[in-house]
This record gives sequence, structure tokens and C-alpha cells, in this order.
Amino acid sequence: MTTPQTPPQQRGYLLVITLVVAALALVVGLAGVVLSAIALGRSDEASELAKQANTKPVAAAPTTEATADPPAPEPTDPGSAAPAPEYPSGATTTPADISPTADYTVSYQGEHLRVRSVGCGGDHMAVDLDEPRVAGAGRYSTDFGVQGCNAPGEIITNLPIATVSGPAATPFDCLETIRTDPGRSPIAPTRGMTLCLVTDQQKATSNGESQKIVFVTVDSISVDRETVVLNLTLKAWDMPQ
Repeated sequence: MTTPQTPPQQRGYLLVITLVVAALALVVGLAGVVLSAIALGRSDEASELAKQANTKPVAAAPTTEATADPPAPEPTDPGSAAPAPEYPSGATTTPADISPTADYTVSYQGEHLRVRSVGCGGDHMAVDLDEPRVAGAGRYSTDFGVQGCNAPGEIITNLPIATVSGPAATPFDCLETIRTDPGRSPIAPTRGMTLCLVTDQQKATSNGESQKIVFVTVDSISVDRETVVLNLTLKAWDMPQ
């Protein structure tokens, strides 16, 4: 018995199918090669990035240097510190600075002034102790002034002042009394009272004058039409340099 031969048409179909399958296999193979190349490229790129990351220096984290707090001041005992002696404004010389036998030069003496207050308005009649003279009405601080409208009125000053025993007291007595028993402005005058004052050194120097110790004795007190009138006698010494 003989095997039947395949017709030519069937052989053509088999050849076509074989070619198609081979082409597909070739396409699949090429696709695999492309994908492998892409994957290899990405792997190389990732390796390069990793290498760069490993070789790049890492910035050090900023550090904050701790600073020590300043030491707290030690508490002081208020009773342990000796208080500084208080002197009225304008006092530039104390008895400790001048010998009791220092040579005081008389600047003027026997000067009589009649000082009339301004009245009840609050102003005062000022006296310039350097010349001396009645300087006129004023409202603000003064070396020496008289105010008020009723007897005995008031004496006001911004200088160191004290009451001494009388016109016969010495300049050193004045300084010592200012140190131990200073007066306080305003002062109610009395007949026969002797006040001593120390003029301001800076003001005297700026005016070309010498600093002085001045005695002011109240000779009389009267009231004239709502003004207080003081009759005063003044004597002054130049402060030793």
C-alpha cells in the first residue's frame, strides 16, 4: 500500500506558517535584546548615581556653641554698706578739705540790702550773693530769695545753708555746721538770725568769680502792702584754693 502524497497547496501553507513563526520568534528575540539593553543602561546609570552619592562629602550639621550664663550678682546686705554722706547741692568743699586755720580772704563786708518779696503770687525776690545785690523777681531756683506776703515770709535757696551763732562765727564754723546740722529750704527768718551759705563753684568760675562763704544776718522783718521786707547785712569770704 502506498502513502498518499501531500498536495502542493498544503505544502505552501506549511511553509508560510513556518516563516511566520520564525519571524515572530525573531521579533520576540529582538525585543528581548532591546529590553535587556535598556535595563543594562538603567543599571549603569543607577550605579553611577550611587557612586557619586558615596563620594560626595556630607555637610556637617551646624552646631550651636553653648554659652555660659553670666554669673548672678551676689546679694548685698543693705546694712553692710556704709551710706555716703549727703551734702546739699553746690557744696564743693567740706571742713575736712580745709584747715581750721586756713587763711580766708574777706571778699566784702557790711553790705546792707533791703529785700522786698514779690507778694502772694508765688514768685520770689532773688539776691545775687557774689556782688551782692538784689537781682529782681524770679520764679525758679535761686541762690538766695525772699518770698511770701505774710510775716515773717520765707528764705529760699538751692545752696548749702546752715544757721550759725552770729556774725562773729568763723567760715570754718559755717562749713562744720553745714556738715553736722545743715538747714533746709525754705527757712522762716527771725530777727537776729545769721545764715551761712556756700556759693556754687561751677557758677562762680563761669562768671569769673571766686567761690564764697557768705554770712547773711537778718536785721529786721516787716510787712508792707502784702510784701515781706527783710533788711539784711552780708559778709563774704573767698574760699581758699
